[in-house]
Amino acid sequence: MRRVRPKLPEMSATVLHVVKWYPNPEDPQNGIFVKKHIDALGTDAHVLGFLNGEFNKVEDGNCIIYGTKKMSLGAKIALFYGALEKVKPDIIHFHCYAQDLWLLSKIALSKGIPYIHSEHWSGLLEENLSSISRGRRGFIKNYFGGASKILPVSQALAKGIQKVAPEATIQVIPNIIDEIDFSHPNEFPSKSFCVVGDVVFDIKRQDFILECFKQLPSSKCELHFYGGGPDLESLKTKAKNLLNVTVHGRVTNEQVLGILPNHHAHIQFSAFETFGIATLEARKAGIWAITRKSFGSSQFADKATLFAENETELIGAMQRVLDAEKPGVNAFEALNSKGIGREIQKCYNELL
Repeated sequence: MRRVRPKLPEMSATVLHVVKWYPNPEDPQNGIFVKKHIDALGTDAHVLGFLNGEFNKVEDGNCIIYGTKKMSLGAKIALFYGALEKVKPDIIHFHCYAQDLWLLSKIALSKGIPYIHSEHWSGLLEENLSSISRGRRGFIKNYFGGASKILPVSQALAKGIQKVAPEATIQVIPNIIDEIDFSHPNEFPSKSFCVVGDVVFDIKRQDFILECFKQLPSSKCELHFYGGGPDLESLKTKAKNLLNVTVHGRVTNEQVLGILPNHHAHIQFSAFETFGIATLEARKAGIWAITRKSFGSSQFADKATLFAENETELIGAMQRVLDAEKPGVNAFEALNSKGIGREIQKCYNELL
């Protein structure tokens, strides 16, 4: 008779998450993908945030977020030491590289605490590495090399990290695609496209999308932009005389998930994306997705995900979905919170 080995219980580690991106009073969307990873590990996680903003300290249970635009490095170090003393972590989990994390990682190692690092930053994609100075690349290489494991959100990002830090131990752990209620959409009178993301023309290219949309028959469709950012007012100016274009401004992640099923298609045509969460959220909402093949989430593309790399292809993709019904839902079972949380927990278990 075959002997069945008993299933070992999951080990428990005390983890301190140190974040550079996280939802905050200045921007409730900023770093929501980081929060989802942390939330997937269970309730009441210990979180210490040093965000590039100006707002009063936000404290919620074991989560403390600081706006550190005017905070000295010495003050950050003192707060980090305080968190180590209070939490007494077995592991530090840093999220999103920034220069001050290099020093904090050295403090952690000096106290015998290993660290893991999750990465979302598009600056570490291969095509963007040339903009990182040699000195800064040296710090990044040293920091990644000291980590027990680096967890980029896509294979595309992993390739860039490998270029900078060949000795780093890397494991891809994707972003989480939330549950979406698509059962009762409040659809628009005409077929509508939507664009979700920070309004930054150089990166997200909302201005380019708008120009392509203007080539479509205005009587058949409309376009909606969701998101705030430095080019929001410029986008409003460009769209102010277009009756079938609406610029909504900043919205929360919860609002986005409620809005997506109402539309017919989502467009993501950024210059680069480490993952491209909104594309997969659109498919989970049961609508068409138009995106670029180079994005980190492209490996999850299905038949209702259309690729476009230039103006002609983007206009063609928009015209195609105008004549098609909604394609149905892709559940993306591998990208749910429970599964992603389990993969991160396994990384912790390896260190205990």
